[in-house]
Amino acid sequence: MSATTLEAGPRVSRSREATGFVLSPLTWLLVALGTVGGLLFTAAYMLEGATRPGYDWLAQPISALSLGPGGWVQRANFVLFGLLMVASAVGWRRLLAAGRAAVAFPALRALAGVALLLDGVFSQDPSGGYPPGATTAQTLTGQLHTGFAALAIGSLAASWFVLARRLKAEPGWRGWAPAAALTGVLSLAFMMAFGAAGAHGGVAGLFERLAGGVDSLLGLALVVALLARLRAPASIRTVTR
Repeated sequence: MSATTLEAGPRVSRSREATGFVLSPLTWLLVALGTVGGLLFTAAYMLEGATRPGYDWLAQPISALSLGPGGWVQRANFVLFGLLMVASAVGWRRLLAAGRAAVAFPALRALAGVALLLDGVFSQDPSGGYPPGATTAQTLTGQLHTGFAALAIGSLAASWFVLARRLKAEPGWRGWAPAAALTGVLSLAFMMAFGAAGAHGGVAGLFERLAGGVDSLLGLALVVALLARLRAPASIRTVTR
């Protein structure tokens, strides 16, 4: 005999059967914190870059805003983004629950968050004429900043390759897998272009912003898609006995 199909209300937690992910309002909120952090981070560095005397956002790296008068704003911006990214990793761990990428994807996002936080603690060395008149000698602090910055973007890019495998295995999310893989490729490509430009000069700053931008763009799209799944009525599968 067969059981009937039941409709759940919009606030009921979704089972892995219904959506492919274990989704609840709290889980969605935690996942969304990473996207919120990326948007706040972008807004802050754009505002700072547009108002700093002697700073050229097309040529200069974002990290250069940590230097000079008002540098504390960008340092705090790194720390806040890092903390929100770590919180988001907790949400992704809850969302993915088990199976492919259930541990690796949240771990890579958390690693990126910690690296971003440490970038706020250790500032880069002056370079490319910013701040104006500053010496360009290398320091341990600047080298640590560079290392953590590379770790952050590398972890974010790798996380999308990992998630692409999970998305490809989920019937309701397979169409997202190519976008996740492409995001990882573009993130690495833009950062390689940034490095090839010597990390400053020309349009190096633009390449760095594009590397972070593609990550934020896909993250935002996924958060919106998950919200749509959360708000829509979920059907509990018919059970046959």
